[in-house]
Amino acid sequence: MISLAVCNHKGGTGKTTTAVHLAAALGLSGYQVLVIDLDPQGFLTRMLGVDEPPEDASARMLFQYDTSLDQVEMQSLPGFDLLPSSSTLTKVMRRLNKPTDVLWTREALDDLPEYDVVLFDTAAAVTVFSLNALVASRYVIVPVTPEYQPVVGAEQTHRTVAMVRDKLNPDLEAPLFLFTQVDARKRNHHQYRHYLRKHYGDRVMESVIRTSASLSTSHSDGTTVFEHDPYSRGARDYANAADELLTYLFPGDVSEPEDDAGSASAQGEPVTQSATDERPAPTPSTTVSSEEQRHEDSDPSSTEDQDTATTDTSSRTEEQDTATSDAPSRPDEQDASSTDTSSDEPASLSIVEALRAARSVGS
Repeated sequence: MISLAVCNHKGGTGKTTTAVHLAAALGLSGYQVLVIDLDPQGFLTRMLGVDEPPEDASARMLFQYDTSLDQVEMQSLPGFDLLPSSSTLTKVMRRLNKPTDVLWTREALDDLPEYDVVLFDTAAAVTVFSLNALVASRYVIVPVTPEYQPVVGAEQTHRTVAMVRDKLNPDLEAPLFLFTQVDARKRNHHQYRHYLRKHYGDRVMESVIRTSASLSTSHSDGTTVFEHDPYSRGARDYANAADELLTYLFPGDVSEPEDDAGSASAQGEPVTQSATDERPAPTPSTTVSSEEQRHEDSDPSSTEDQDTATTDTSSRTEEQDTATSDAPSRPDEQDASSTDTSSDEPASLSIVEALRAARSVGS
């Protein structure tokens, strides 16, 4: 069983959206996935249309002496199961004040029914619940919008992960950064993407999540973008991110679920190299998926089917990236010309179609 925490100490970076859609994409690829909402505010739970659960069917059971997770009923949603948050977690936090209280969740997972992936959504702060998630996890995804405050929050999260690895969980891997809400028209987005890639190398995922109306639209019926808008930019971006994530979670073993569930790679899509392989640090100029997605960005105020082809400006973009400073700082000029766009390519829809096929097989 693989445990994965989605964490960033800065809010507003698409953390909950990332947790939901990565879980859905992994589920549609044939994996058994459980999402645990460890945010006392319960934004993920509310986003999926789940009402306030009974205490004995919520994440509070992770912190009970006399309860095993195999006795807790999980919420079944398209693609994954959910252990929802509860407002009573705020009360539980008051009594979790001992050093050993960061171990509750890791011990509770020993009694968990068989899942391939357990994914934690955490609050945008350093709390006993986010520390529980990190101590119980092996991998960490840090969603980060390429702007000043989110980048600072992401680096703070990186230091927290290093502290947890040194003191509490030696199996915890260095975090993976995933760019979210990327707008290729903004010069500062290019600069901060270059900054993180330069300083963190291959721990920055090649896939990026672009701005998308399909992701910003709220759906409280338990569905994800794969159900209500499967051909959208947001669906394709999270499908690509999940496909790349699998090379980190299951290096050398990705082919098994693909054969059974017809995932993206089995349909002929390129697969990112395994995390165990030697590979150069991804940069905007050498990363194919990032470059393709960068030039497919369009005006977020317009609908995605109204995108039109414009002039290719990749050479100018590379010049802007290399001009960035070596430390995160607020760029003087926030926006660049909007000519760095192009229309969406229909050929890339095969990933979403593969996920839809996988869902049909699973049902």
